[in-house]
Parts: sequence; structure tokens; C-alpha cells
Amino acid sequence: MLGQFISWREVSEFHNDLSDLLDGLATFAKKHPRVALPIFEIFIAGGLEKSEEIDHSGNDLGSFLDELACAWTRCNQDAGVKGDEYLQRLKHWIDADEIGFFSDLENTIIPSLKKDYRKALETELLGRLNTLSKEPSQSIGLRQGIASLKLLYAEAKNTKALIGFCERYGVDQKDCFNLASTFLGRKKYDHALEWAEKGLKLKEDRYYKEYELKELRRKILKNCGRRSDAVSDAWADFEKHPSIYSLESVLDSATKNEHSDIKDKALITFEKADLKEAAVALHKLKEFERLAIRLAGEKDKALQSIFYGNAIPIAEALSKKHPQQAARIYVAQAFEILDEKRAKAYHHAHDYLQNAKNLLEQCGDAPTWSALVTSIRSEHRRKSSFMPGFEKVAAGDGPPREPTFEERISKKLGRQIEV
Repeated sequence: MLGQFISWREVSEFHNDLSDLLDGLATFAKKHPRVALPIFEIFIAGGLEKSEEIDHSGNDLGSFLDELACAWTRCNQDAGVKGDEYLQRLKHWIDADEIGFFSDLENTIIPSLKKDYRKALETELLGRLNTLSKEPSQSIGLRQGIASLKLLYAEAKNTKALIGFCERYGVDQKDCFNLASTFLGRKKYDHALEWAEKGLKLKEDRYYKEYELKELRRKILKNCGRRSDAVSDAWADFEKHPSIYSLESVLDSATKNEHSDIKDKALITFEKADLKEAAVALHKLKEFERLAIRLAGEKDKALQSIFYGNAIPIAEALSKKHPQQAARIYVAQAFEILDEKRAKAYHHAHDYLQNAKNLLEQCGDAPTWSALVTSIRSEHRRKSSFMPGFEKVAAGDGPPREPTFEERISKKLGRQIEV
């Protein structure tokens, strides 16, 4: 498809087609690595050539090229290509990339490397580091080389080398996480806990691993017989930032016998927690009565804070037993679209308002719907791409929709299609 620009609408399908092709090539390469290797290189070259003819907003091509480079690396190893020769080809691809997809290629392929390739890359990186350390102007390249070697040692679980590098060049949260994980795997809990806690004392932006370090620290505590400490630590975080996710962390640390008491305490916390988090948590916990009570005590505007991806499932769950609160959520989501003037989403607003109308009429609250219609006509009358569809909803004709395939062709057939 060279010469044809891939727009953002087509990127996903294009990516899927490339992935299917890669899967087939990778399967073939397991039995015929020497034959597959030049095909991989044609594939990489084609991907780089395509880079000027595709929408990059989602980095689909970049992520695919990373997968392709890792598969190519495994094929090199299976084909018996020597480490030095492989590194020369790796450098070729970095130089051949004019966009920047492969600017971090050495780090990308490290998890795919076997022992002899890791050794070759280590020798290359150490030599480069020695050269760059003598040139103050090459500080960026020096930092990149240090980061690559740290990652290489972490993947090889070479804790001695990684700790030595940290002592010489400094330690960050990623280093601490990698060391703690390796020591945990070796059941050296004291060392694992030491590195996890060291990482949590660091504050940084570049390799932010605080959440992962906290989860890892709790896992270490559980494994070394300090489960109660893990629960207390997770609960302290939950009280600071109550959400379904922080609650799940507490439950993961606790025994099943403790779950009931923890959930009861958490429900009390959610009564005062931020609505957008409390609503999601109460929905996930199937505490629909509590959720309805919490929503009833909130102003209409506050309901707009609930993310639409969570709000609609919540409204659907409340529709049967708490139709008024479900209707309020639908209305809030419609108003969120209207307030932000998201014209491309007006058809969703029509659907939400139709759902609200149905629910309010179903529970005998037609006056609320009438008042809502009056309010929308007053406040949003100038939204010419919204109001015609809304008037259809208000008149009871349902939200506007595109005609179905059957409806579009029935006239040409001269009859209705029975589906």
C-alpha cells in the first residue's frame, strides 16, 4: 500500500492486517529462521518507508515496528547470526529510521535477547559509555547508555551489576522496582523490602513507579508473613484516595475472612468520598440502594462529574428499581455534551434524553420531563444541529437515527424486508 495515505479512520484496520502478517511470518520463522530473516528485513524496510504515509496520532505504526523488531531479533538468534553481526544490523535500522520510531530500539529489543546477544550488547554499551564519559557535550547519550545498561542487567537479573551501576550513576524508582522484583523472585524478602522502600522514598518524574512499588511492597510483606502490615498500608492509601481500585488493593492484601469487614468499613468511607469515585465503587460492589441514596443527595450538576464510560452502565443498572436517579444520570450526561458543545456527540445526547424521558414517564414523573424540555429549549435553542433531533424526542417520535440497510434498499426492491 505504498503511495496510499492511511488516515486515522483506517489505521486500526491497517495495523490489524500488519499484525496478522507478522503472526504468519513469526510462525514460519520458527521452522525456517534463515529463510524468514530476509523477509523480516523487507518487512521492516517497508514499515519505515510507510512512515510518511500514515496518521501517527495513535502511534500504531510505531508500536507495530517495535513488535516487528523484537520478532526479527528472535529470528536472528534462531538463525544463528553472531552477536556482533546482529548489532551491526541493529545500528543500520536505527540509522535508516528518519522519523524516530527506532530512537529507543536498543531498549525495545532487550527483553527479546538471549545470553550471547545480551553479552554482545553489554560490551557495545560499555565501550560507548567509556567514550561518551570523556565528552561533556554528550551528556544525553551518556544518560541513554546508562539507562540501557541498567535495563540489560535488570532483564538478566544481574543484581550485582545493576546495584554497582546504581551506586556509580545514581538510582531511580525503576531500578528499585526491578531489584525488589528480582529479590522477591529469589525469596530474599529482606533485600526486596529494602529496595522497595528505598524506591518509595525517591520522588521523580522520569520513571514514576510509586504505584507499582507500593503494590510490590505489599506483596513482599504478604510473602514474608507480614500480611497485617500490608493490609494496614493499603487501607491508609484507600482512606487518602478512596476508589474501587484502592479498595481492591486492600482486599488483595487481606484474607478472604477479612473481606466482609473491610467492605463494610469501605462503604462508610464512600458515603463521603468524591462522587465520581464513589458512584463507580458502589456500582461495582452492587450496592445499588446506597448508590441511589448517594445520588439523591447530590445536585444535578455534580452528576456530570461521573465519566460517561462509567455513568451509562450505572444508569442502566439503576433503571428498574431507581428510575428517577437513572434518569438524572442520563440527563447529566446529555448536559455534559451540550455544555461542552460537542456537536459530533449530539446524537448521544438525543439517546440519553430519550432514555430519561422513558424512565420519568414510567415512574409517573412527567412534570420533571416537561420542566426539562422547557429548560433545554430556553438554554440551548441556538444549537441548530441539536434542537431538531431534540424536538423529535420531545414530541414522542424518538431520537433521530440513520436509516437501516433494510430501510434504504426496500424502496428499490419495492417491498419491505422481513428480518
